Amino acid sequence: MDSLSAAMEKGLVRACHDCSEGGIGVALAEMAFAGRLGATIYLKSIPLGEPIDRDDFILFSESNSRFLVEVAPESRDEFEKTMKGISLAAIGQVTDFEVLEIYGLDGRKVLVAPLGELKEAWQRPIRW
Repeated sequence: MDSLSAAMEKGLVRACHDCSEGGIGVALAEMAFAGRLGATIYLKSIPLGEPIDRDDFILFSESNSRFLVEVAPESRDEFEKTMKGISLAAIGQVTDFEVLEIYGLDGRKVLVAPLGELKEAWQRPIRW
């Protein structure tokens, strides 16, 4: 937390979201909704504490000590230097297209969806 706070104080973090409620998948979607920007994500790049062989487990496993952080390409080296000793990985990139594109452990696309469709599903009440 101290290193991430220092990176924020240096202005290296564009956006940040915890992965405690819904995991990386929900954090990614909520960040995309807020910024109206898409992303391309590679699940095989996500550091894991234990072997996981299911894309859905990686996407939706909750972890209250994990953060999804957006860093500008030109700030990457300084961010990584500030976070030295902390487990981290570049898992994808932000795009100007309002689409989330996620590639699974095997490299195949597991999701390509417009933000509008995802946000509508996210806001819709669950009907029994």
